[in-house]
Amino acid sequence: MPSRWQQPFTVFQTNLQEIDATMDVEAALDVIERHGADTWLVNAGGISAFYPTDLPYHATNPFLTDRPSGDLLGDAVSAAGRRGVRVIARLDLSKVTARVAAEHPGWLFASATGRPQIYHALHSTCLSGEYYQQCAFEILDEILDRYPVDGFFFNWFNFNERDYSEVVHGVCHCASCTRRFAEFSGGRELPDSQESATFGLWRRYTEATKAELGRRYTDHLATRERDLALVLNNGGSVVYHEGNNAFRHMPGKELWPHGTAEAVSAHVSAQPETPLIVNVPAHIDATYRMGAEQPEHVAQHLLQGIARGGNPSTYILGAPGRLPMASVSQARHVTRFHRDHHDLYATLRPAATIALVRPAFGRDGHAKFLETVEEFRGVYQALQQKHLPFDVLPFSGLTSAPLEGYRLIVLPGVGAIGRDAAAVLEAFVERGGNLLSTGNSGFTATGGAELAAFPAVRRIGDELSGNQVWSTYATLDEQPRIDENAFSGSVVPVYGTNARCVWKPGTTKAGMILAQAPWGPPELSYGHTATGDPAVASIGYGAGTSSMITWTIGRTYREFAKTEVRDHLLSVLEPLAGVQVSAELPEQVELILGRDDDGHVVHLLNQTGARRRSFGPHVPVGEGRLVIRNATGGERATALVARRELPVRRDGDALVINLPVIELFEVVRIRGFGLSTTPGK
Repeated sequence: MPSRWQQPFTVFQTNLQEIDATMDVEAALDVIERHGADTWLVNAGGISAFYPTDLPYHATNPFLTDRPSGDLLGDAVSAAGRRGVRVIARLDLSKVTARVAAEHPGWLFASATGRPQIYHALHSTCLSGEYYQQCAFEILDEILDRYPVDGFFFNWFNFNERDYSEVVHGVCHCASCTRRFAEFSGGRELPDSQESATFGLWRRYTEATKAELGRRYTDHLATRERDLALVLNNGGSVVYHEGNNAFRHMPGKELWPHGTAEAVSAHVSAQPETPLIVNVPAHIDATYRMGAEQPEHVAQHLLQGIARGGNPSTYILGAPGRLPMASVSQARHVTRFHRDHHDLYATLRPAATIALVRPAFGRDGHAKFLETVEEFRGVYQALQQKHLPFDVLPFSGLTSAPLEGYRLIVLPGVGAIGRDAAAVLEAFVERGGNLLSTGNSGFTATGGAELAAFPAVRRIGDELSGNQVWSTYATLDEQPRIDENAFSGSVVPVYGTNARCVWKPGTTKAGMILAQAPWGPPELSYGHTATGDPAVASIGYGAGTSSMITWTIGRTYREFAKTEVRDHLLSVLEPLAGVQVSAELPEQVELILGRDDDGHVVHLLNQTGARRRSFGPHVPVGEGRLVIRNATGGERATALVARRELPVRRDGDALVINLPVIELFEVVRIRGFGLSTTPGK
């Protein structure tokens, strides 16, 4: 029988402090239901038990003595049950008291020098240790034996490499980690820093450990036969994603405004059968928990989440009403919309023809990974701004995710991919799909091409980077006067990295790379010649096409933000993509394409309020149009936010839908026709 958690649900989290032990649970539920939520995520235990625990290592909240029943969790579960509201019990096992730490030192985090991690007199624990590996099951059982909760959430489910004050403690070197990592890695030693040779292996170990624990917890809960949710960031029956501003993580940097949509899309593309919640805090950051987040910012996280297939969750600090709650005002609008359209979200699934591969942390260290992320984000923004629907596919999902619905897969500077991923991509192209790679994607460290589908045989020499590519350019236009140092059409800068390649016979070459010339002084800044290297190279492979841009065009766009660079990329990409749904809208409106059982669903997110570090009030966007190519049959379009039918007209073989004024968001449900299939599907 399918789990109830496979159906849409809406969550409200009250992240309580010890002093909230006397909270009025009926008043809290009034707020939760007015918000549009059907599930309450409430504190149960871990650092502080909100019920009278009998476990000797489980510290009881001292303020429970002020509550008549002495049991907040029990009162909350009973009151919620009377209203039909589900309860997810929150646990945080990341820290224990000094007494418990002294009695069980093997449970604790240990730095490379053997030092414990102590924060406000609490000792941090380790996922490899007995507390998580064994005692967690006793806590779960104690709660399950007493209360009809509907699930559990584990907060701070990680390896405590940094604390709440952003002090980096590094890799855990406790006895359990030392032993388990050696078993995992074939006898390797733990890394000392992010730049250590084994740090990438450590990352894989931590993810594998979290996934294994999640499976064990899930299997344990399944023995109760109560359809219990386990909400974790890795390995649970429901995946947890937190959308927040977290200014501490971005010193001096601007907001990545698409972070939540990216994360949710990556999950849904790779694991469509596992539900996900997007939990959005109503406060600025952990260091400013009473500082209210901008209401539009909270709403944007939730909108990006539901548009990509996630379930919305709003998270406030403390008992409802104890602190100001204006920051959740627009979140309420989004949550209620999701609640009122559960029929749509129950079958919503991705429908884009483009898959953009998100890079994974590799063997080249943290700095190189950040460069790869910039390449990915540049391509992401180019697609988003031109309203070309795409899904994010995590690199780890390449070998397991269903790829049949995609016409194009984009590899944005992801580096070496390995034989398994190469085989999957070769089969995809051979069946009729298209592949576009940028930068160093699909090349080994020694320069060999990993894919038989590539137009390149190998790289010539080392990859060029830094000032080796300064004052280098690419053009797709003919340059008949190049010998006169005169150029026309579009000439775009090459930034980041570039490579020269040996090309296979039959490769089609378009445009050219213009050789580096002096950039200073101005009097000498000329002399760019044709290198013989193409701006883009393509080759047929089976029924599909594989194209390569050898330089980091996404990073170039991300760095310079020039429309000409973006359009250079899209002029190569769009003919490969088979895009059938697009829009005539400002680039500040994000289009996300999905389908349900009745047709297609287009979410339009108004991001005109994007600021350096958050979202502010939006500007209404009018006179927009959706354009659908190759539509068939009778057509009907409904704007669900505006609550009205939309005018539809034919323009040749395209369907044009005139849109209402878009405020914070709009959702257009298109019924009565199907999109024609494309090769490779």
